[in-house]
Amino acid sequence: MLNLAPHNKLGLDIQSPLIAGSGVVGFGDVWPPGLHAQDFGAIITAPISASPRVGAAQPRLVETPGGFLLNTGGHNPGFRRVIDRHRTTWRRLSTPVILSLVGGEPGDRAWMAAHLEPLEDVIAGVALPISEDVNLSEAAAFIAAVRRATPLPILAQLPVTRAAYLAKTVLIAGADALIVGAPPPGAYPVRQGFIEGPMGGPAVFPYTVRALRRLADLDLDAPLIAAGGIYTLDDALLCLEMGVSAVQIRGLIWRDPAEAHRLAINIRPFMPQVEEIDPGET
Repeated sequence: MLNLAPHNKLGLDIQSPLIAGSGVVGFGDVWPPGLHAQDFGAIITAPISASPRVGAAQPRLVETPGGFLLNTGGHNPGFRRVIDRHRTTWRRLSTPVILSLVGGEPGDRAWMAAHLEPLEDVIAGVALPISEDVNLSEAAAFIAAVRRATPLPILAQLPVTRAAYLAKTVLIAGADALIVGAPPPGAYPVRQGFIEGPMGGPAVFPYTVRALRRLADLDLDAPLIAAGGIYTLDDALLCLEMGVSAVQIRGLIWRDPAEAHRLAINIRPFMPQVEEIDPGET
């Protein structure tokens, strides 16, 4: 096993370096044909907010050269309803579940994290997406607030264009691992006007590689998870060679579940070997 939170007393053990990215299998209840929980080292749920969100109006998706833009507007049923509906599913899964928590009002993410205590035997950790326009003090404040609210491992998802700028701050504030990263935002015309949202697809991969190169210069003492534009075994292996502990996929699962399954099989022999750290020494 590989521990994605070696400095956290709870740890976050995974048996494969492949992670199902945010929302690609819903809340762990939407599996494309041929894919199963055991194909992945962990799954990250769709983003959850404290209160329900209706989301963006249609259309939300547009194909672009080399990829797509997707703007869901954060559509979700809200924290309490998600927990009530899916806690049984999470208990049955053989794969660690990481809840993606998004903010609205100040303190929302800390409030949700504080209410996860009864599920600490079910939930393996929390992912905290950091927006493109956040400053250092804002990022540190909400990461620290979540850290005080829960002992669960925290995976901070950094905007790929600002990953090196934010990395040390969020680790000092209490993050246990870094997801690199949230894809850059873009805009593309549709008949009704424009769709603005995060980019996806193979075209995003060079942004991920650039961010990993910048982070390598910082000598960070925390696991990295590469995310964004990873579609092939070669993509994944390049990221592993650059020092990441795991890779996250989304678009490939939507586009070609059979190929995602093959990637899940073929990447296992390349599971990183990482020296274990005694959390009591940190």
